[in-house]
Amino acid sequence: MHRNFNWRTALLATSVLAVAAPTTGWAAEAAEAADSTIEEVIVTARKREERLQDVPLAVTAITGQSLERENVVQVADLATKSPSLMVTPGFGSSRAVPNFSIRGLSQQEQTLLSDPSVTVYVGDIVAARAQGLNQALIDIGSVQVLKGPQGTLFGRNTTGGAIIIQPNKPTDEFEGSVAVTAGNFGAFNTEAVLNVPVGDQLRIRLAGGTQKRDGFIHDVLLNNRDVNNVDNWTFRASVDFRPTDAISSLTVFNIFDEDDGGQGAFIKQVNPNGAFNSAPARASRNYPLLQDMLAAQQARDDFHIASGVKMYTKVKTWDLANTSAWQITDGLQVKNIIGVRRVKNENYEDTDGLPIPLLEIERHIRAKQFTEEFQVLGETGPLTWIVGAYYFEERGYDQGLSITGAVDPGPVQPNFVGAYPSWSNTWVEGHNTSYAVFAQGTYKLDSVLKGLSITAGLRGNWDKREAVIKNRTNAACRFTANTDNNPATPEVALPIAACALPVSAKFDEPTYNLSLDYKIDADTLIYVATRHGYRSGGFGARAATEAGLRRTFEPETITDFEVGAKRDWRFGGAFLRTNVALFQADYKDIQRLLTDPNTIPVTTVAVNAAKATIKGAELEFIFRPNDLFQLSGFYSYTDASFDRFITPAGVDLSSSPFARAPKHLYSLTAQVNVPTPESVGEVTVGATYFHSADWFVNDDATGAPPPFQSANHFPSYEYVNLNAEWRGVMGSNFDISAFVNNVTNETIEWPQLQIITSLGFEARTVGPPRMYGVKLRYRF
Repeated sequence: MHRNFNWRTALLATSVLAVAAPTTGWAAEAAEAADSTIEEVIVTARKREERLQDVPLAVTAITGQSLERENVVQVADLATKSPSLMVTPGFGSSRAVPNFSIRGLSQQEQTLLSDPSVTVYVGDIVAARAQGLNQALIDIGSVQVLKGPQGTLFGRNTTGGAIIIQPNKPTDEFEGSVAVTAGNFGAFNTEAVLNVPVGDQLRIRLAGGTQKRDGFIHDVLLNNRDVNNVDNWTFRASVDFRPTDAISSLTVFNIFDEDDGGQGAFIKQVNPNGAFNSAPARASRNYPLLQDMLAAQQARDDFHIASGVKMYTKVKTWDLANTSAWQITDGLQVKNIIGVRRVKNENYEDTDGLPIPLLEIERHIRAKQFTEEFQVLGETGPLTWIVGAYYFEERGYDQGLSITGAVDPGPVQPNFVGAYPSWSNTWVEGHNTSYAVFAQGTYKLDSVLKGLSITAGLRGNWDKREAVIKNRTNAACRFTANTDNNPATPEVALPIAACALPVSAKFDEPTYNLSLDYKIDADTLIYVATRHGYRSGGFGARAATEAGLRRTFEPETITDFEVGAKRDWRFGGAFLRTNVALFQADYKDIQRLLTDPNTIPVTTVAVNAAKATIKGAELEFIFRPNDLFQLSGFYSYTDASFDRFITPAGVDLSSSPFARAPKHLYSLTAQVNVPTPESVGEVTVGATYFHSADWFVNDDATGAPPPFQSANHFPSYEYVNLNAEWRGVMGSNFDISAFVNNVTNETIEWPQLQIITSLGFEARTVGPPRMYGVKLRYRF
């Protein structure tokens, strides 16, 4: 597609695609058969349970059975299952902090002073911080990926979309399972599920598991010690209490504990003219040329690094949520959702991948959040509606410590920044609050045209961000301040004892949703929608002056226009589902993190740097010609470009490529149900192929000198996964499954830090090589 692509023609073609097939006679008669042909998914994209095919939104829904069968065991693996979704390791951070992007919208600043553009919900409550989200997906009912701004019902900070991870709820059957998985690299995982009904009013479900694996990256300076080993566990308890037929109360408690290794970055390329490679810098710190250390790394492979650092990742999270509902009448329900979440994160990363410490990062993060949401849901004749109020509060601190100059510490580096002669601490204590009221309704216009409905929603959002910034080095405060409160006098250096700057700001923005959908028949839905979302503003935490730290970045906003068609086709004994969406978004006041190459250490500023237009198309399909074979997959096209992008220094980046927005993503999954007698069990085999086009790490593609522009470029990649499952082995309660991920052993070098122009190096970390394993489960 090109910029002059005729989108109106494409939108018309989408509608034609949806209605081209006959819809009388055989289509209606096949409706019941379809229930056994395709696994139907119930979603909550509009805060009530609905069939996926009845929702006028671009939503990907993955069932728990599909997740398990295709070995989608962590949140990061979801990228192979949904169009327009990218999940990458946190840049310059631990792998426990995944970075999400939908339709090209992603977060850059990751302190408590900013928020993600793709929100993740675990059950009914939001996880404001990404720490711990990349845990095992155990006993999950479904995962829903909502694309585009969700400003009315999911509130602020969903400019890109939302991911809803829905655990299985307690049932009225006594059941359970235990399972173990063994694989290469010493992998050994366990999981268990127990569901217990206690009378007619109380049901309890327990689920948990452990994950252990040796690292596939080794440090030659530490006797080939595993760098990125895995060791974590998770537990969930769900209690469903129903004192009457009209009242229900679901309480869910989750806890996750991670004690893993680090990312394991390696040096990719160096700039001879970078600040760390200058002769004075090397002489003062007593270390050799970076080129020589790069040559030594290139003589090894990506899986063997020379860091000398005992990196680690430690995460502990727990959350408690209660959803209570009272069905007052058939057409009126009151619901209350209350939740708390706690996050503790400690990690140490050698982000430069060198045997000398250029940029070691030590993180200490604490965050606690409280949410309260009250809803009233009703049906009044042709009108289905919801009104509610929402409150969010978060407190915590974020410390990012790093050394402030390279030094040769010997063959083994300490994993404590304070052990070095000079270090700095970007230290932020934050308090974030948000209030909102919202209303949305869907009105059936059958009197005008049977199957026609209109949906309108409006939300008022009021946010306040308060912080105390305590940035310092081991010797002094890292910012100057105007101590006499006289703007006419210059700022002065502060002693460490007075190194605390309180800042606060308020933001507000109305958001909305408006859509018109036409249910042509039981199998066909077409819709057109426009939505407005916003992501709250905040503060940049790294400026060197009081004036810079007090400077806020304003909320970013996005207004999109989407046309879609959802269609189930039946012909003979075959079934085909095609869901298509075309979208265009007007993206303003984009929050970007820009570096200042004139200071060491490099300082960054968060600014509203740009406006952009994002166009795209998404296709998801399922084709089942018979009961033995199914082919499913997706394709997404994203064309993101800046309309205007001027940096605070006045540099025009308007022609730069849009960061983290690959033009093409696609995936194909084939599943074969092997014909077997019932006494033998059910056997399925499957394969998934995934491809991502190339993309850019940062927006400034021309920032590096010509020999090093590849530092900003992430090449295309692809991989193939295989799986097989034998369920009910020889009529027993045992299941056996096997998987091979990354069959072709594709080497993927994920970006870590790209500061080759200023400090003079680029580091990357390698993704998993071929992984395989076998799982044994016993069901009871």
